[in-house]
Amino acid sequence: MKKFIIAAIAITTTVFANAQAETETNKARTEVADANNPDRVKIKLEELPAAVRKVLTEDSFQGWTAKAAYIVKAEKPYYEVELVNTKSELNVVKFNEDGTVIK
Repeated sequence: MKKFIIAAIAITTTVFANAQAETETNKARTEVADANNPDRVKIKLEELPAAVRKVLTEDSFQGWTAKAAYIVKAEKPYYEVELVNTKSELNVVKFNEDGTVIK
């Protein structure tokens, strides 16, 4: 029984350490991307256009939570939203100001 408990603790510790490392890796990727693209400016989620915020509440984004938002000042500005699900998977979605997803 002791071996089982020790094994369970070891597995749990490994899972949590891996999740933390993955989160830090995603954060580092974002910081590098920002340094490489000065036209990409981080904004508060509340600063997203109402149409984009509305789309994020629809069924197509169910199970995803917005964690960060950026405005990309290109010829036609657009918004990037970083989404995370319960499995800590990261997804970046681009939107026009009217809430249309850019592919």
